[in-house]
Amino acid sequence: MEQYKTDAEIYAVLEREIIDLTIRPGSSLSENPLCARFGAPRTLIRVVLQKLQENGLVKIVPYKGTTVTRLNRRIVDELIYERTAVEARVLRDFSPRCTPEQRALIRRRVEAYEALAAMESPDYNKLYEADRALHGTWFAAMDKMYLWSTLQNAHADYSRFRMLDTMTTGGLAEVIADHRNLTFPPLNRWWNGTCTAASGGLAPS
Repeated sequence: MEQYKTDAEIYAVLEREIIDLTIRPGSSLSENPLCARFGAPRTLIRVVLQKLQENGLVKIVPYKGTTVTRLNRRIVDELIYERTAVEARVLRDFSPRCTPEQRALIRRRVEAYEALAAMESPDYNKLYEADRALHGTWFAAMDKMYLWSTLQNAHADYSRFRMLDTMTTGGLAEVIADHRNLTFPPLNRWWNGTCTAASGGLAPS
């Protein structure tokens, strides 16, 4: 039995397990097993489930139970559109300002991701965080961390989609290819021409 003292602690565990797909969309979350697992009273578990529902991670149906929500592809598509547009603009502004030190940091983060991906049994949570660290590099360099945080926390469906996309066949290879396009010369065109090839580093279109 896991011992957690507060609803926030229990929420954090379940949120992470839903986002990293340990608990799959459509799965049932019953109060009694959760009470037993966390050593928590039913009232506390109900508070946690209510918060999960408020954040779109579960759906509570009175007298029927609680299930993990399925991904809303329409929302995911809109969030991908938003993320692509915003990050492309940040990269465009970052490219001419990218210092040798920042370029070296990007390379290290790309290599760290590839090292995790090359493991026999990749830890997808660590890969997810490594990818976030890499993309956060240019947001931090441009002092756009509030914007980065907003994109990251926009909707739980987007985080679950990214995790699912990485875990599927070819997902890791595609991510690595995208990373290499950003950092290893000669650079390829990326995100519909936002960045163009340049000798030795990022360059604006």
